[in-house]
Amino acid sequence: MNARDTVYRELLERLTHGRYQGGEPLIPQALSGEFDFSRTPVRETLALLEQDGPLVSGRRGFEIRRRSDEEIMEIFETRAILESSAAYAAATRATPIDLARLQDLHDRSQATTDPAEVRRLFNHFHEAVRNAAHNRTINTLLRTIEAQVKVSAPWTTPGGPREFGPSYLEHAAILHAIRTGDAPAARTATLTHSAHDRDVRVSQLIVRMAEDLKSPDATAAGWH
Repeated sequence: MNARDTVYRELLERLTHGRYQGGEPLIPQALSGEFDFSRTPVRETLALLEQDGPLVSGRRGFEIRRRSDEEIMEIFETRAILESSAAYAAATRATPIDLARLQDLHDRSQATTDPAEVRRLFNHFHEAVRNAAHNRTINTLLRTIEAQVKVSAPWTTPGGPREFGPSYLEHAAILHAIRTGDAPAARTATLTHSAHDRDVRVSQLIVRMAEDLKSPDATAAGWH
């Protein structure tokens, strides 16, 4: 892996986990020191992240891209279409190894009580569905869209059986459809799951935005 790819992966990980907040600028010189790389791969990474959607260039550097309500809903709609297409393809192309991987991830997500670990396994489950589709174009597009989703409407980590229960059932339905080769059912189950994911994330985003508006920094900045 070259320097640019290394910086891209690490910076995207930070962005999708809320490391950078508000209008905090991402400045190539500062990031170069953080990552201990020259400015060239850092600048290339920032340009790629602007191209992929999470960032936008500003006067002082790059910032997290602020999206309108309509844009956020468009992202969710696009992701649902791609995810359901991946599940449809997986139901027709999944290998025994793909199926074993999906089953293992589903079982492990149910066996742990650590919310952060559950979310990590959920993410790997979706990656496994995409890989089982054996369609690199869909996979590439979904990685880009998923980054935009996580930056625009990130999850809050806390959760428990009540919060995760519907996702367990939805994942089970997706897995069963893929295992039995029922492509239409795999698509439908994935669309149902995507709609649930969208609604929960949007609810959390609204709560976070309301909290931001109450903060002294938001008041000082003129938010109202």
